[in-house]
Amino acid sequence: MTNTTPALSVVMPAYNAEDYIGRAIESILNQSFGDLELIIGEDRSTDTTWQIIQDYASRDDRIKVFRNDENSGAAATINKAVAMAVAPVIAGMDADDISVPHRMERQIAVLRNQPEIAVVGSYVSHVNEDDEILSLSQTGPTSIEQFEDLRRRGEPTMVFGGTAMYEKRRFDEVGGYDATLRAAADIEFCDRMAEHGPIVALPEPLLLYRVYSTSNVMLRFREGRRTHRFLEARRAARLAGEPLPTRAEYVAQEQALPWWRRLNIRRDDFSQYHYRQAGLAYGEGRKLQTAVHLLIAGVTGPLHVLRRVWDQRLSPEARRARAAR
Repeated sequence: MTNTTPALSVVMPAYNAEDYIGRAIESILNQSFGDLELIIGEDRSTDTTWQIIQDYASRDDRIKVFRNDENSGAAATINKAVAMAVAPVIAGMDADDISVPHRMERQIAVLRNQPEIAVVGSYVSHVNEDDEILSLSQTGPTSIEQFEDLRRRGEPTMVFGGTAMYEKRRFDEVGGYDATLRAAADIEFCDRMAEHGPIVALPEPLLLYRVYSTSNVMLRFREGRRTHRFLEARRAARLAGEPLPTRAEYVAQEQALPWWRRLNIRRDDFSQYHYRQAGLAYGEGRKLQTAVHLLIAGVTGPLHVLRRVWDQRLSPEARRARAAR
């Protein structure tokens, strides 16, 4: 790297990612947009992740690294990485994913052409441990008009955290990530960023998003689902002009619900959990387990499963994404 300030800082939290982090790092270093630095925060892994990071940093001076004093979670690690960043624009990247070669070029062009946008992300392709595409996730509003419509209705306006790109000044304005959250912190961050401008997703898969049984999303699935429900309650309060609940207040309210409403929440979580387990089993070629989990998910949440199967596997967009790989 020269002494000039890079245009883009990519921040990557890493924990126990020895099997994938090499591919993640190389996907950033080989971007068509090369005016960047990569800041990797290592969160006290128990495997060889730290050694792998150090080796890459010794071979490419665009890489900055640090290691937390103790395991702090991805949100806290991202906050530290952004504080180290020198570029005016930040891009997220997870240590187990892969960015397609033109991802940064496509996204930074959007921010430059439409500076009113607060966060730009993209669709993602789900991949297994062998980088084989399993399905497409069409997450996020694809235009400012769609974003504004979702906001008026109190609907989510999020993009995958590993695809998010935003100006550093906006990150500082909202106070960064909520470091108390160990699951779905990226969704909560987008929810607050939406107060400062539109959130949009490019309708093409610019990231290969890895799904596997020991990912943070799966290990903290129920915690993440509760954060989603908390954000729904917060958006509803905002629309109604009421005081915004804290997460602790929301949890207390949820625990005080009638038993039948709490049971319905459990049913919904149960269905979504088994749908994700079906996706994991499919990616690993376990056909019987795929069918069992999909059946359970379908019985307990048929509309959710039908919608997701169409969007992720059967829609024309999903078929094109698989064919293009």
